[in-house]
Amino acid sequence: MRHHSAALNFWIFLGLCLLLTKTGVAADVDEVVAGLQKRYASVTTLCAQFQQTYRGPGIVQVESGTLWLKKPGRMRWEYHTPEMKLFISNGRDTYLYAPAERQVMVQSLGASGRLSTPLEFLLGEGNIAGSFKASWEVESNSKLEGTYLLRLVPRVAEQGYASLVLEVGQKDYDLRRMVIREASGNTSEFLLSNVMLNPEVDSKQFEFTIPKGVEVIRRDEN
Repeated sequence: MRHHSAALNFWIFLGLCLLLTKTGVAADVDEVVAGLQKRYASVTTLCAQFQQTYRGPGIVQVESGTLWLKKPGRMRWEYHTPEMKLFISNGRDTYLYAPAERQVMVQSLGASGRLSTPLEFLLGEGNIAGSFKASWEVESNSKLEGTYLLRLVPRVAEQGYASLVLEVGQKDYDLRRMVIREASGNTSEFLLSNVMLNPEVDSKQFEFTIPKGVEVIRRDEN
């Protein structure tokens, strides 16, 4: 009996060790959320390389490019591969330009000038603890070393996504990876690299002139 008891205690101990290792519970969830919020509160601009992987039924689509952010509310996603695309938010309107299709999708942000996006806290527009219920992510594993894995569920239902998984550096609280989960189960994963905080970024990068001869689709009119 003593042998069985010792064996049982060993497996319980091992299970706890694995759980702690998987979730990174060296810190409290609220502490990590607060650290992430504080980290980006002082950031006014950001530049990074990104790899985006979309997964749906029978679909795996991988794209990559360069991301620029500038507070308040300005973004530029420049897709380089497998084909050129451009998404820009200038704080008043958003533009999605696909040169291969000779098409631009335009949407006004309205009077609020607010772009609803999981990246709001990076743009100086969102409060993580106020907007999300946070917990450790236990349904998937970290892809990078030295990170915490957070699961964020919107307190108010969002049309664009059901939950987020954020992979955050343990030492610096830098955002390394984000997975957006749709209600359908489809996911969009963003892996960030070569991240620069507060670089010089020209505001002209966030302005867009619609090229002549392209089809313009205005989403706010649909």
